[in-house]
Amino acid sequence: MFCNVRLELDLPYASSLKDKRQTVRSLRDRLRRKNVSIVESGNQDFWQRATLEFALAAVSRGAAEEKREEVRRMLLNYDEVMISDWREEFVKL
Repeated sequence: MFCNVRLELDLPYASSLKDKRQTVRSLRDRLRRKNVSIVESGNQDFWQRATLEFALAAVSRGAAEEKREEVRRMLLNYDEVMISDWREEFVKL
């Protein structure tokens, strides 16, 4: 089972592209430690918005939902970003 999530994030504390890159890099590093693949897929030129997509694999839908929820909680507790949109898709192989 795979889960793909597309996030639209607001970065209210970023005052430059450098601030945005630092925040996105920090998020990527934290998520990769949880075995989640992540990529910035849009809004590269805007310093207070980011579009990220992440994917994770699990042996069952329940395990994928649990891992996805763990990631969501981590993002909600991350003070430097606000989630403005969350779209998810589960794919069974």
